[in-house]
Amino acid sequence: MSKAQVDEEAALHAAKQDLTTLASPEYWRKVCPTLHVNDSNFQAARLGRKASTLTSSADCGDVKKRLVEEGFAGMSPKDLRWSVDFPTLAAAVQRLDRCGWPPTFLALYDEAWAMALDAAEVMKEAAGNSMCMDIVGFMVDPSKTSGFSPHRDRQPEDWMPKGVPEDVAGTFKADGVAKYVTLWAALTDASPENSCLHFIPKSCDPGYIAGDTEDGDPLAKCFARKDAYQYIRAMPVSQGGCTFHTHRIIHWGNSGRASYRGPPRIALSFGFSTEDFEPPYFSPKALPFPALSLRLALCSAQVLNYATLSAGDAKGWIALAGGMANATASRLNQLHKLFQKQAKAFHPTYRKEIAKKFVASFMECSNREVTCTKLKEDVQEAMDQLKDVSAADQSKPGSKKRKKPVAPAPPSDSDDDDDALEAMLQAEAEAGEVLFHDDFDLLNGDGDGDGEGATDFFAFGKKGKRAGRRKAAGHRNQKEAGKAPANAENGLARPAKKRKKKLA
Repeated sequence: MSKAQVDEEAALHAAKQDLTTLASPEYWRKVCPTLHVNDSNFQAARLGRKASTLTSSADCGDVKKRLVEEGFAGMSPKDLRWSVDFPTLAAAVQRLDRCGWPPTFLALYDEAWAMALDAAEVMKEAAGNSMCMDIVGFMVDPSKTSGFSPHRDRQPEDWMPKGVPEDVAGTFKADGVAKYVTLWAALTDASPENSCLHFIPKSCDPGYIAGDTEDGDPLAKCFARKDAYQYIRAMPVSQGGCTFHTHRIIHWGNSGRASYRGPPRIALSFGFSTEDFEPPYFSPKALPFPALSLRLALCSAQVLNYATLSAGDAKGWIALAGGMANATASRLNQLHKLFQKQAKAFHPTYRKEIAKKFVASFMECSNREVTCTKLKEDVQEAMDQLKDVSAADQSKPGSKKRKKPVAPAPPSDSDDDDDALEAMLQAEAEAGEVLFHDDFDLLNGDGDGDGEGATDFFAFGKKGKRAGRRKAAGHRNQKEAGKAPANAENGLARPAKKRKKKLA
């Protein structure tokens, strides 16, 4: 890469952009000049393509059969005729990464939505589900990271807040097809060398339909016998191929060979659901090519939606977040602001989910930054003391006085903190319930509710500010709805305790 290219990408880096620049299609065209943003000619050409040209009905029938029997399926590149060029898309993801953007931001470009149209053709015939806008990109460099560890895409605690009963069997249709299915498209070759997907077939998984119990490890139940490991199915896919899997299949990306020097594993996944199980994140009327502002809001929210996995599955998080994996609280806040600009266009359940994920990830990041700052101060203090001792040893007794360490000032109220607080209040007002409790406020604190030992951003008076704003927000929202303000006793109900998530 030439120096001019390096300088160009440095100038385009995500960390250097403001909200106004990010709302501009010109900026994104500079980031990936080989792709299109709101290009009417490109869009017209894709819409002029005949329907049902991506693959055959027989191939779709085979996918449906395997989804019902095993919970996953695959299609090779020779069976698919995509309307976009995958090598171009793969190169664009790498360019996004160098400019500090996660692979999911490929969905800012027309080509990603053309892919979504292609995928919808297959899924309509294979599963009968519609796109719910759950679009996620991944890039795995085996020397640095891997795919996500073993997990199910959806558990009862994911669908119950949407009003869906807990019963797992009810998340499948009468013909046995799941109400949520993912199409995972390989933009580069995916193999065990660079982390392809692996699946545990439905027949080998006691919790697939019955559900996972609170007192057991789902993987241990799958592998109760030694020979059960032989049922693990690797799904290597060549560039242009894809896999399909249901919301209940246990799957993961393996750790590739650390000395691997080939192209990274790059993929783009699309979620397809029935509306009664997982409503589309925004209105399908915005399709097939949503406005740039809506795409930007979706990409930002999707990264926030997975940000809480950064602690529990660091390698998987890096594959998803790319250059934003070590994002500061301010960067997370910027993503949330981009989402908030279009928040009203999104489904209420999605807005609520993003608010909770943003606050949780913001707090975790803030706590980490405070801890890191304190650690640096402690190290500097120790170094200063060593210098004082050394200087004292080389001079007359009493000629040197050790400086008294200066205690660090408590973190001040910042705009980022206020934005996180506002996100909490807005989510609670829309949900009509308390989503964030004192024990949530004191995350990483001492847990006794008195505030001692807490390092989160609600320390130093934030809780009082939130109480006042919550009260005002309650009055304002109920006034708008024509209701009398609720008092402290009967205002906002606390939700039931969330089930512990399995296969985190």
